[in-house]
Amino acid sequence: MTNEHDQTDAKQRILDVALLRFSQQGYKGATVASICSQAQVNVAAINYYFHTKLELYTRVWEIALANELETNPFDGGIPESAPPEQRLQGRIRALIHRFIRPGSASQLAMLIIHELAEPSDPAIDQIRINAMKPPYTAMRELITELLGQHATEQDIRFTTMSIFTPIFGLGLQQQSLYRRDQLTAEDQTPIHEQLPGAIMRRMIEAQGGIDSLIEHTTRFALGGIEAVRAKIETQHAAQTAQGQA
Repeated sequence: MTNEHDQTDAKQRILDVALLRFSQQGYKGATVASICSQAQVNVAAINYYFHTKLELYTRVWEIALANELETNPFDGGIPESAPPEQRLQGRIRALIHRFIRPGSASQLAMLIIHELAEPSDPAIDQIRINAMKPPYTAMRELITELLGQHATEQDIRFTTMSIFTPIFGLGLQQQSLYRRDQLTAEDQTPIHEQLPGAIMRRMIEAQGGIDSLIEHTTRFALGGIEAVRAKIETQHAAQTAQGQA
């Protein structure tokens, strides 16, 4: 009984440490030796429980996605029955908390960022797509609703990416901020305070915190959507009039 308990405990320690290491250092940066050392297990334990480093990494992705869905659902907690403007704010809130939450981006976001910056293995591509596709698809459907029935594929795609890209870009800046925070006081220099992540942190703190960023991003997105919709309706009216001439 004790042996079975010890084995379960060892496997869980490996998963806990691997989730932390992979999210901080990426697949290539987190070595099996460092994971086992921190988890206080023999290197052979990886082969015993997970067979390969890649299978361990795959399991970590599954855990990170499950944790994210539990603590930060893609819809931001806003029901589908709510007005589209409220649903948009909910989805923006979820994205910002995923990639730019106070302290650091979520572990799922960090895994995604590492994979995009330095892909690990083709086998992980589908897992990454599965993690990124649901929020993108849901946002795209919402944008389609807000732009109206005459929106083209280009209108929908460009508008959706115009919301995702700035948030994701801020998430990338979190990496530079994380690296700065890992430096000792002796190693840090004034230049580290000029890193994009450090500037972003000060701006958010000075302007009322993460909620103010969510509110601003939502207002900015709605303004852009309104302008695009007006352009679409103007073009459609002109085409209709031309067809009737």
